[in-house]
Amino acid sequence: MLGARWKVLAGLAAVAGLTLVGLMLARPVNKGGKAVTQVEPTQPTSPVSAQTEPSAASSVPAVPSSRPPEGSSPAATPTVGLITNWEDKVSEILTSDIGTDAQARQMLEIFPRLPEDGQVEVAKHLSNLVADQDYAALGQLLADPKLPTDVLDALMADLLNRPEGLKLPTLLEIARNTDHPKAGDARQTLGFLLDSDYGDDWAKWQDKVQQRLRENSD
Repeated sequence: MLGARWKVLAGLAAVAGLTLVGLMLARPVNKGGKAVTQVEPTQPTSPVSAQTEPSAASSVPAVPSSRPPEGSSPAATPTVGLITNWEDKVSEILTSDIGTDAQARQMLEIFPRLPEDGQVEVAKHLSNLVADQDYAALGQLLADPKLPTDVLDALMADLLNRPEGLKLPTLLEIARNTDHPKAGDARQTLGFLLDSDYGDDWAKWQDKVQQRLRENSD
């Protein structure tokens, strides 16, 4: 009887022990006297969501290169402002009633925009329209070595009909410019008019021109 009671007490003690162990296992783990709460691992930031808004520079479309592709030939640059119907323009100026001085000014204005045949024609008209006192503009054209030869010939023919006060200094200026297509003609004409030949001694040429102009001014 006593043995049976001890068996019952032993069984109750075993059950109580198991219950106590279960309660201890169910309690949160303590570390340093404080309960440690398990934290869910943080999800890594998505590369897409971490990107910032595109900058203004990245949103600007790339400008295509103006260079021609390899192996291609560049297009010829058109002449800016070239007057193709110059015959009509010249006729319009000549038939206007604005006076010869204004006609000459308009001819000089369009001269740089004319093709070569147009410049030759206008140079001939300017010979009749430009007065001696206004010759400076024509003299500048004649002194330009880049003008076509036919244009320079027309301007040179006009110069030879001008007074010596215009003719001699202009011829000297052209003759001493070795890059000018009419330099040889100008020097030959100058020697004929002055009855002298000083070669490349331009100081003597200058003195002779001034001497002739002083003599003619008396």
